[in-house]
Amino acid sequence: MAEFLLLQHEPTEGPGTIAEEILGAGHGIRTVRIDQKEKIPEDPGPYLGLVVMGGNMGVYDQGRLPHLRQEITLLERAVKADKAILGVCLGAQLLAAAAGVEVKPGEKEIGWIPVHKMPDACKDPVLRRLPEKFQALMWHGDHFSLPSGAAHLLGTQKCGCAGFRLGKKAYGLVPHLEMTAAMVDKMVAESRGELAAANVEPAQILEDTSEYAEPTEELARTMWKAWISLTA
Repeated sequence: MAEFLLLQHEPTEGPGTIAEEILGAGHGIRTVRIDQKEKIPEDPGPYLGLVVMGGNMGVYDQGRLPHLRQEITLLERAVKADKAILGVCLGAQLLAAAAGVEVKPGEKEIGWIPVHKMPDACKDPVLRRLPEKFQALMWHGDHFSLPSGAAHLLGTQKCGCAGFRLGKKAYGLVPHLEMTAAMVDKMVAESRGELAAANVEPAQILEDTSEYAEPTEELARTMWKAWISLTA
């Protein structure tokens, strides 16, 4: 069975609906739990595509977290090999770094935020079905500019580049579109300290989750199906 390679950095930031759609399409997944010290493969060649999830570290933490450099190298090789890539939040930042862009701390953006499509997204094979504006869970404080030659797909009021595509198959998406309501609830429950430090009310995120999670999940599943089809 053909497999996707999935890199996971945190227990609460799993692949959610991405994995469900990959498995539903009849493909396998090899998951590498970086938080459990599992070794990152060096060669993307054997895999249909590469999925890189979020995490609470930053691209600039490579000095204390050598796996970040290893992930960037793997992403560089995957882009060169024209593999399908899906980077979520930290994964998007690592993909941007692989494209030569600096990722640095900026204004935090945590909660359900209006995300808008950029003109390039209207003709994109994966994002074109999204509405012009939709609510998505954002949970980041690092920012980057659009990589050279990339298609600019998504933005928010605080995050100019919230989504991009390199070539035809490599996507970096800052919003956590992969999460179900149950995943968001768990993440909030385990992030009370972080939310307090950022002056974000957990109750507001949970209230918004009850309103927005289900319609956003439907949009996301359509996207994942389209992205998976790029490997055919």
